[in-house]
Amino acid sequence: MKQFTNEEIKEYIEYTGENIIPLQEVLGRCFICGIPLDKLELPEGPEKQVVCLKDRSYFVELFNSYDNEESESEFQPELLKKDNFGLIPGEIILLAWCSGKNTKKKIPHYFCRSYAVNVATSIDKLFNKKFLEYGNYHEQLNALTVAQLRELLKDNKIKSKGKKKELVQRLLDNDIHLSNIPEVFKLTDEGEKILEYNEHIVSAHKDKYFPVYMAVRYRKAFQYPICFEELKLGVLDVLIEEYTKNSDIFQLIECFKVKGNHLEVYYKNYEQALVYYLLLIIIKLYDVTRKIRFGITRVDYREIDRLITIGNIDKKKFNYLFDCALGLIDFEGYDLELIFLDEIDDLRETIWNVDYTKTQEYIEKYISGDFYIDHSLFKHYMLISDIKKY
Repeated sequence: MKQFTNEEIKEYIEYTGENIIPLQEVLGRCFICGIPLDKLELPEGPEKQVVCLKDRSYFVELFNSYDNEESESEFQPELLKKDNFGLIPGEIILLAWCSGKNTKKKIPHYFCRSYAVNVATSIDKLFNKKFLEYGNYHEQLNALTVAQLRELLKDNKIKSKGKKKELVQRLLDNDIHLSNIPEVFKLTDEGEKILEYNEHIVSAHKDKYFPVYMAVRYRKAFQYPICFEELKLGVLDVLIEEYTKNSDIFQLIECFKVKGNHLEVYYKNYEQALVYYLLLIIIKLYDVTRKIRFGITRVDYREIDRLITIGNIDKKKFNYLFDCALGLIDFEGYDLELIFLDEIDDLRETIWNVDYTKTQEYIEKYISGDFYIDHSLFKHYMLISDIKKY
């Protein structure tokens, strides 16, 4: 029987936390079935953190798949293409990550698994191209944690309370020079310029809705300089136009969702964000009442309710934004029956009331067939299921 080490399981949890599911969904629960571990028979060794005994054989298979993923991964071509400086996108993200980090800090797995970066080779390249260098002693101290700094001060019988900046300065003022602390990475002036020019790549890496390869693919379509927020919005508009021509309703829905989130988070434009969230709800309710695709679906009004509240949107403004949402898509062109005029007012009132009872009434009026609505404990969240006739 394969025996896992603490380090292997720790790396596996870190990887799943960064790339598959939230870490809290792994810790304390069976990795396969999700049942709390305290209710299951657990294997011996550190793997009991992530799997129960009955599913251990499947977990071993899954672990081996994860362990061999590096050689099997396929990457978008944009992630493998070098720029004028000889860097692939992942190396630019690595350059940003290195800034201010001590050389002993563990480098995340996603560089290799998501960006095809050989970390050791790429760091050597960044040094050779003069984009990266080692920092001075002050910067070495700044890279340490507060706990580490306090321990050093205590060892030298110096006051250890205060903010990080004060702790660092106290070590310098007392002329304490330590030879056993790690080197620290520092960007050169050229390295800073590289990151400034490629801000869209680093920002896309931090944005869960907009992958790096998309930022690279469409960057040249926009005049430089352009900030990431504008680039993302521009690309979404390009994609919406493309998917509209192809009548790709599912890709359009995803674009509408991302654009609504972007308008809210980056621009604080709650009215325009509401237009896209309204459109998503309209499509959802319209599909349910026509029973075109979904036998089980969800209608979630929480985003609508939240945007109406934080945007201080009254009924008159809501009606206007609702009409704007209707104008964004030609329902007839997506295998959806045309919304009748006498139905629009009912739909508008159903959404404005943010009331699951109104949703029930709306669907009863326009749907044929048996169904039921479960109103969950979460506010304004419904499961519409058991549609028996299509």
